[in-house]
Amino acid sequence: MSAGTSAMRFPDTQISTGRPSYRHMALALALLAACGSQVEKQSRADLDRVYAQLGPETVADSAAAATQPEAIASLGTLRSYVASAFANSPELRASYEEWRAALERPAQARMLPELVLTYGGFIRAVETRVGPQKHRVAALQWFPWPTKLSAGADAAGYAALSAQQHFEAHALDLAAQVARAYWRLWFIQKNKLVQRDQRNVLRSFSNQVRARLQGGEAGLSDLAQVDLSISRISDVIAGLDEAERRAAAELVRVIGASPGTPTPIRPELDPLPALLPKQPETELKQAAVEHPRVVAMASMSESANQRARAVKGTRAPSFGLGLDWIITGDGPDPAIPDSGQDAVVGVVALKVPVSGGAYRAAEREARAESDAYRARERAARDRAVAEVEQTLADLRNAVRRVRLYESTLLPQAETTYSSTLDGYQSGRSSLAEVLMAERDLLELALGLFEAHATYGVVWAELERVVGRPLSTRSPEDDIAP
Repeated sequence: MSAGTSAMRFPDTQISTGRPSYRHMALALALLAACGSQVEKQSRADLDRVYAQLGPETVADSAAAATQPEAIASLGTLRSYVASAFANSPELRASYEEWRAALERPAQARMLPELVLTYGGFIRAVETRVGPQKHRVAALQWFPWPTKLSAGADAAGYAALSAQQHFEAHALDLAAQVARAYWRLWFIQKNKLVQRDQRNVLRSFSNQVRARLQGGEAGLSDLAQVDLSISRISDVIAGLDEAERRAAAELVRVIGASPGTPTPIRPELDPLPALLPKQPETELKQAAVEHPRVVAMASMSESANQRARAVKGTRAPSFGLGLDWIITGDGPDPAIPDSGQDAVVGVVALKVPVSGGAYRAAEREARAESDAYRARERAARDRAVAEVEQTLADLRNAVRRVRLYESTLLPQAETTYSSTLDGYQSGRSSLAEVLMAERDLLELALGLFEAHATYGVVWAELERVVGRPLSTRSPEDDIAP
């Protein structure tokens, strides 16, 4: 994310937000009340681009299409589920509508006071030399001090920018939520596959024990132990069936799909190699401190500053310009010059605020609120840097665990199980040693899948923390820490 722009990369598409950096926000100040600020114009342009993908018609079409068999068949990858969540999530939609509503407030802040029209009818006509005065019509328009309108509109514009940044942060959070739900479901399904494979192995082994039992080479206790292990695995598989339903329901909720929507995970998709980010840590930290959630605090601080300027403008006098039109009837003597001529009076009014103390208190309140948001921004920056460090540590640990399981633990467990099984068949190993080796192999096989799932979740968390997609190093360049 550059200092001047940000881009939320949606699957198969991109929503470019073009967000101004908080370091450049001061350039948008001091605009005329009749013109929209640059911040407001940029945010509205971003809204129009997002609307092309999240507008009511698009959302309705995507929601209807999500129930079609071909749409369900296209699911199965994390990328497809994230795209579905962006299109259908009601929570993200609510965040978008809040942004859209906030963009309507700057125009309201620039609104002039309502034009005052008055009419008066003389109950008793005033006779003048040119004729009787019968009616009086007046119009008066107040004009506040210019900074009240311009600064008020800027305050609303920065608040709208903050709403946009909250929307962007919500989208990043949503992608991470989808990843967590996806990888949990993925791990449960892999767990079931491993458990079923182990149950099949134990059933085959049970047949071998029965054959040895008939030959007097094994006892009934051996067969009972193997059958007990089979029963335990069957119980685990039954529990995993329920866990899979629960995980699928969570994934459906996160992506905003209708209850009961299938959540396939393509079984041929093996996890990608566990690699570290290509970007250096300093670059990740810089991106994190420019996260939408962080700069949203800066936007709200600037909004409060502009609100203080607007209050200061309220303390200044307001000016009123108007006209009084007195409708005059025909005079008694048409020969008199201007007989029956209507009178038109120009009016200039001045409104002087008298509650200066209250306005100064409101200005101090806005300044204090701006300082509070600045303090929250600094806290958010510190928190973002810490989250990058913590998440990178988790990612390095996940990469280490995947490599350890793949290169050392699992091959050793497979070798141990194979040799122990051969030893049992030749009478050199006991059944307890075989079952222990089988249990170790099962735990390590599950440990590898769990490590892969953890890596996927942590990678999604890192992208959420830095606020942008990341690329991995090449396997040749990536050296295990």
